[in-house]
Amino acid sequence: MPSVLALIRRDSISNAGESVTRYLLIKRQKEPYVGKWALVGGRWDFGERLDAAITREVKEETGLDTTFVALRGVVNERIAPLGSNDDGGHFLLFVCKLSAPTGEAREQAEGPVAWFSLKDLKELSANQQIVSTDYTILQHFSQTASALPYIEAEVIAGNGENAPDELIRFKAGP
Repeated sequence: MPSVLALIRRDSISNAGESVTRYLLIKRQKEPYVGKWALVGGRWDFGERLDAAITREVKEETGLDTTFVALRGVVNERIAPLGSNDDGGHFLLFVCKLSAPTGEAREQAEGPVAWFSLKDLKELSANQQIVSTDYTILQHFSQTASALPYIEAEVIAGNGENAPDELIRFKAGP
């Protein structure tokens, strides 16, 4: 299942005058990972551009208006089945950097949201209160300034052996 995840960072100055970096997370209310903190995101719906999918998901889950900055990476996540009645899961995660310099993130129907410092994230990880994949994504992709190129392609497949395909669009993303 194609899914989008948001890296949303805010820097501020603490009362002690130190620079503090915080990341926005949501507490999951649904399986998998119910009760754990995770990056904001969700399903990439058919027909959506990448930037539209991730900004929509963030708006739905936090009420926050964001701007797409870059695709940071792609993660192939396979979740092992928990038992004989569980199929597990397979997700292709598109990790996106977003900008949200203003506005307040608020809990929506998806669950509580909060900003966490790097120190807080380490503590969540040590106490197994954050999705391990998301914690690793934060460590890996938040420290780099590089962006991955991606192409938005749209095609009408030919119906039959001799029917031509029609390439509607093949364009670099925003």
